[in-house]
Amino acid sequence: MNGPYYIVSDNHFSMKNDSKEHDRRKKLFKVFDKIKIKGEGSLIIGGDFFDYWFEYKKQIPSGYESILNALKDLHNHNIKIYYIAGNHDFWDFGYLNNYTGLEFYKGDLELNSSNQKILITHGDGILKSDIGYRFMKKIIRSKLFIFLYNLLPASFTCSLSKKISKSSSDYNHHDKYKNIIFSDTLDYAMKQWKAGYDIVCIGHYHQTGIVERDNKKIVYLGDWLSKYTVTYIDNGKTWQGDWQEFLNLS
Repeated sequence: MNGPYYIVSDNHFSMKNDSKEHDRRKKLFKVFDKIKIKGEGSLIIGGDFFDYWFEYKKQIPSGYESILNALKDLHNHNIKIYYIAGNHDFWDFGYLNNYTGLEFYKGDLELNSSNQKILITHGDGILKSDIGYRFMKKIIRSKLFIFLYNLLPASFTCSLSKKISKSSSDYNHHDKYKNIIFSDTLDYAMKQWKAGYDIVCIGHYHQTGIVERDNKKIVYLGDWLSKYTVTYIDNGKTWQGDWQEFLNLS
């Protein structure tokens, strides 16, 4: 896999066609333009890039055309794209690869940079209290669930997904959960450090920051709902900022 690595996560792009959504997309496209100018490296998507993605045999969610075309253009500029499935966009069955050229991962992603071993995970289900969620996660990712879900009309499932997304949008994302999130994810990262990883990148929780312990790092990948976070890893260095700060990097 080719460095440097540009990482975005939890963009939650929606099917809405409003000014706020257009503005969020424009910010990302400017980040893509800078990456294309650099002309090398890999874009890593840490999951929940789309707020909802379920790929039917003859239909995909509408409203994402500009984003898909931007990914395709990035790929055509020799930028590798690695997409880690989140809890909102797990159900891709080949379309994203066929259309944009990206590589889709339904598990964690391992990278290397200057002899540093990097683990990138979406992060859903790693909190100690997530016992019920981990059980549900196995069900909704099972072949039987996908088969049955595929029998439902796309109009119904899109409406259903919006309700589910809305009801879970506050979960793990607000400051009142910070202490639990940081404590449990640090425990998770320490286990991965013992397993040989140097950097552990975690999405899902919409938190930002780089925490270093004994020359090991845990990186919280932020979001694109309010923070517009970009993480950059190259030559043993890890940087994080918002989209505007990234554009101003030399």
